[in-house]
Amino acid sequence: MLVGPFENDLDPLLLETERIIKTNKNIVLTGWVDDPRPYFAISNVLVFPSYREGFPNVVMQSGAMGIPSIVSNINGCNEIIKENENGVIIPVKNVQKLTEAMEKMISKFHENDSIYDSIQIRESITKRFERKMIWDLVLNEYQYLEGQ
Repeated sequence: MLVGPFENDLDPLLLETERIIKTNKNIVLTGWVDDPRPYFAISNVLVFPSYREGFPNVVMQSGAMGIPSIVSNINGCNEIIKENENGVIIPVKNVQKLTEAMEKMISKFHENDSIYDSIQIRESITKRFERKMIWDLVLNEYQYLEGQ
Protein backbone atom coordinates (compact mmCIF):
# COMPACT_ATOMS: atom_id res chain seq x y z
CA MET A 1 0.00 0.00 0.00
CA LEU A 2 1.39 3.37 -1.02
CA VAL A 3 -0.23 6.22 0.90
CA GLY A 4 0.33 9.74 -0.32
CA PRO A 5 1.18 11.42 -3.60
CA PHE A 6 4.21 10.88 -5.80
CA GLU A 7 7.05 13.41 -5.41
CA ASN A 8 7.08 14.57 -9.01
CA ASP A 9 9.02 17.81 -8.55
CA LEU A 10 12.08 16.89 -6.49
CA ASP A 11 12.23 13.14 -6.99
CA PRO A 12 10.17 11.87 -9.93
CA LEU A 13 9.80 8.14 -10.48
CA LEU A 14 10.85 6.51 -13.71
CA LEU A 15 7.84 6.26 -16.01
CA GLU A 16 8.18 2.46 -16.01
CA THR A 17 8.14 2.38 -12.19
CA GLU A 18 5.05 4.57 -12.08
CA ARG A 19 3.37 2.36 -14.68
CA ILE A 20 4.11 -0.78 -12.63
CA ILE A 21 2.73 0.82 -9.47
CA LYS A 22 -0.46 1.91 -11.21
CA THR A 23 -1.11 -1.39 -13.01
CA ASN A 24 0.01 -4.00 -10.48
CA LYS A 25 -3.12 -5.41 -8.82
CA ASN A 26 -1.11 -6.16 -5.65
CA ILE A 27 -0.24 -2.50 -5.09
CA VAL A 28 -2.84 -0.21 -3.56
CA LEU A 29 -2.20 3.46 -4.34
CA THR A 30 -4.25 5.92 -2.27
CA GLY A 31 -2.87 9.28 -3.33
CA TRP A 32 -3.17 12.11 -0.80
CA VAL A 33 -5.19 11.35 2.36
CA ASP A 34 -6.21 13.82 5.04
CA ASP A 35 -6.26 11.22 7.81
CA PRO A 36 -3.60 8.48 7.62
CA ARG A 37 -4.74 6.73 10.82
CA PRO A 38 -7.00 4.16 9.10
CA TYR A 39 -4.06 3.12 6.92
CA PHE A 40 -1.75 2.75 9.93
CA ALA A 41 -4.47 0.75 11.68
CA ILE A 42 -4.38 -1.92 8.96
CA SER A 43 -0.58 -1.93 8.61
CA ASN A 44 2.11 -4.07 10.18
CA VAL A 45 5.09 -1.89 9.33
CA LEU A 46 5.96 1.48 7.79
CA VAL A 47 8.63 1.37 5.09
CA PHE A 48 10.13 4.83 4.65
CA PRO A 49 13.38 4.66 2.66
CA SER A 50 13.70 8.41 2.15
CA TYR A 51 17.11 9.90 1.52
CA ARG A 52 16.18 13.50 2.26
CA GLU A 53 13.93 14.55 5.11
CA GLY A 54 13.70 17.10 7.83
CA PHE A 55 11.91 15.50 10.73
CA PRO A 56 9.41 13.06 9.23
CA ASN A 57 6.02 13.19 10.91
CA VAL A 58 4.97 9.96 9.21
CA VAL A 59 7.58 7.99 11.19
CA MET A 60 6.34 9.52 14.45
CA GLN A 61 2.72 8.89 13.44
CA SER A 62 3.53 5.26 12.72
CA GLY A 63 5.21 4.88 16.10
CA ALA A 64 2.33 6.60 17.87
CA MET A 65 0.09 3.93 16.34
CA GLY A 66 2.42 1.20 17.68
CA ILE A 67 3.82 0.28 14.28
CA PRO A 68 7.54 -0.35 13.69
CA SER A 69 9.30 1.46 10.86
CA ILE A 70 12.04 0.64 8.40
CA VAL A 71 13.83 3.92 7.66
CA SER A 72 16.97 5.21 5.96
CA ASN A 73 19.89 6.39 8.04
CA ILE A 74 19.22 10.10 7.58
CA ASN A 75 18.67 13.00 9.97
CA GLY A 76 15.27 12.86 11.59
CA CYS A 77 14.59 9.20 10.85
CA ASN A 78 17.67 8.04 12.73
CA GLU A 79 16.68 10.22 15.68
CA ILE A 80 13.17 8.78 15.89
CA ILE A 81 13.98 5.12 15.32
CA LYS A 82 15.97 3.18 17.87
CA GLU A 83 17.34 0.07 16.21
CA ASN A 84 15.35 -3.06 17.11
CA GLU A 85 13.29 -1.12 19.66
CA ASN A 86 10.82 0.62 17.38
CA GLY A 87 12.20 -0.23 13.96
CA VAL A 88 15.17 -0.78 11.71
CA ILE A 89 17.60 1.71 10.18
CA ILE A 90 19.08 0.85 6.80
CA PRO A 91 21.85 2.53 4.79
CA VAL A 92 20.67 5.24 2.40
CA LYS A 93 19.72 4.05 -1.12
CA ASN A 94 20.71 0.46 -0.31
CA VAL A 95 18.09 -1.66 -2.08
CA GLN A 96 19.59 -4.94 -0.83
CA LYS A 97 19.45 -3.91 2.85
CA LEU A 98 15.93 -2.51 2.37
CA THR A 99 14.80 -5.78 0.80
CA GLU A 100 16.42 -7.81 3.59
CA ALA A 101 14.79 -5.67 6.29
CA MET A 102 11.36 -5.99 4.68
CA GLU A 103 11.72 -9.75 4.20
CA LYS A 104 12.84 -10.20 7.81
CA MET A 105 9.92 -8.11 9.07
CA ILE A 106 7.45 -10.06 6.92
CA SER A 107 8.79 -13.40 8.10
CA LYS A 108 8.54 -12.33 11.74
CA PHE A 109 4.91 -11.31 11.27
CA HIS A 110 4.10 -14.56 9.46
CA GLU A 111 5.71 -16.52 12.30
CA ASN A 112 3.74 -14.37 14.77
CA ASP A 113 7.11 -13.77 16.39
CA SER A 114 7.56 -10.03 16.02
CA ILE A 115 10.40 -8.64 18.09
CA TYR A 116 8.41 -5.44 18.43
CA ASP A 117 5.94 -4.65 21.18
CA SER A 118 3.36 -2.12 19.93
CA ILE A 119 2.96 -0.61 23.41
CA GLN A 120 6.73 -0.13 23.71
CA ILE A 121 6.85 1.44 20.23
CA ARG A 122 4.11 3.92 21.14
CA GLU A 123 5.75 4.76 24.47
CA SER A 124 9.08 5.31 22.74
CA ILE A 125 7.48 8.05 20.64
CA THR A 126 5.15 9.61 23.20
CA LYS A 127 7.84 9.88 25.88
CA ARG A 128 10.51 11.36 23.64
CA PHE A 129 8.39 13.55 21.37
CA GLU A 130 5.47 14.82 23.43
CA ARG A 131 4.47 18.17 21.90
CA LYS A 132 4.29 20.11 25.14
CA MET A 133 7.89 19.18 25.92
CA ILE A 134 8.97 20.41 22.47
CA TRP A 135 6.94 23.62 22.85
CA ASP A 136 8.50 24.24 26.28
CA LEU A 137 11.99 23.79 24.84
CA VAL A 138 11.24 26.24 22.02
CA LEU A 139 9.77 28.75 24.51
CA ASN A 140 12.84 28.42 26.75
CA GLU A 141 15.09 29.05 23.77
CA TYR A 142 13.13 32.17 22.78
CA GLN A 143 13.25 33.44 26.36
CA TYR A 144 16.97 32.79 26.50
CA LEU A 145 17.56 34.61 23.20
CA GLU A 146 15.36 37.50 24.33
CA GLY A 147 17.56 37.92 27.43
CA GLN A 148 20.76 38.15 25.39
